[in-house]
Amino acid sequence: MRKEYRQRFAKEYRYAVNKMQEVSDPSKKLFYFSVLFSEAQRILNLEWDRDLVLLYTVTQHTHAQITASLSSSGVLPINWGVVFDKLTQVTSEIAAYYENGENDDIKEIYRVLGNLAEISYSVSGNGSYMVEKGIIKL
Repeated sequence: MRKEYRQRFAKEYRYAVNKMQEVSDPSKKLFYFSVLFSEAQRILNLEWDRDLVLLYTVTQHTHAQITASLSSSGVLPINWGVVFDKLTQVTSEIAAYYENGENDDIKEIYRVLGNLAEISYSVSGNGSYMVEKGIIKL
């Protein structure tokens, strides 16, 4: 990815993290989290990158899963405080990845995306059951 795009990611993602840390309303946290896949899509229009489309797909899915689960929150035993704390932490790790400049440690971004996938799964029906049983630990 070009340096200018990487810097753009770093700036936008850090802004989103800061806003996620400032607000307490889950809807607002999700709004700022949506910057991750929105910005990825804008960059994909300028420069195609398979790793970036993976970031786009995982972040968009995470957003959709959390949104869907929030609408049925009375049914699932989910500790939303923990979920949003972890979501903010992982978003910060993504921002840090892009802030680190030219360090393209692909294993690091895959690890972070795996953490997002775990958050996403943990708010599904089966995932929340596994969290409740202590199999998944956020």
